[in-house]
Amino acid sequence: MPDLLTIQGLTVRFGRRTAVDDLSLTIEDRGRVVGLFGQNGAGKSTLIRSMCGVINRYRGVISLHGGSIAYLPDAPFLYGHLRLDQCVALARQLWSDFDADVARRIFAELGLPDDLRVSQASKGMSEQIHLGLVLSRRCQLYVFDEPLAAVDPWTRDRLVQLIGEHRLSGSTALISTHLVAGLEDLFDEAIVVHDGALVLHEDVHAIAARGGLEARVKEVISADALAR
Repeated sequence: MPDLLTIQGLTVRFGRRTAVDDLSLTIEDRGRVVGLFGQNGAGKSTLIRSMCGVINRYRGVISLHGGSIAYLPDAPFLYGHLRLDQCVALARQLWSDFDADVARRIFAELGLPDDLRVSQASKGMSEQIHLGLVLSRRCQLYVFDEPLAAVDPWTRDRLVQLIGEHRLSGSTALISTHLVAGLEDLFDEAIVVHDGALVLHEDVHAIAARGGLEARVKEVISADALAR
């Protein structure tokens, strides 16, 4: 399979602190869901922001081989006064690859009304709105920074279902999360970072045969911590 994204020797520093340390990584273009795991402060968000162009001061090479990236940050980006239909209209102006019909279908399936204002949405509803807009773009790579944090189990399951549907369309999704339990079936590959370094990149199905994803993530983080 061709490579969709390659990262070579990525190093990101903030003052004297190294957030990402000489990290190299390849993501293939084959309709996979890739989990990016690590503890808080491990460098996941810095890695993602560098990949998506939010951070542009770094050493190393990041190459996207065709296609485009749809990025969902870990913080809300919509104005609170906007209604849902206005959010869809705004997304059409912002993103040339945005499909408003797909967005309307997603929101209808989620039971979100057009006149719902962002400021009136619960945490779970807000996550659904933001994720629905990003998933309505026509991109090869979708990058989500902690989309499953602080949402109720029903919302989490619905978001997981939406992301999984895009795997069937041939797009690749990279999901940063500190959650592992209960999500093993979502992921095809697992990437683990610890203290800014890549410590694991494996096929999840192979990991499952050796004791499970959650145990493997904990194992490699502990081993890396002891080695430092």
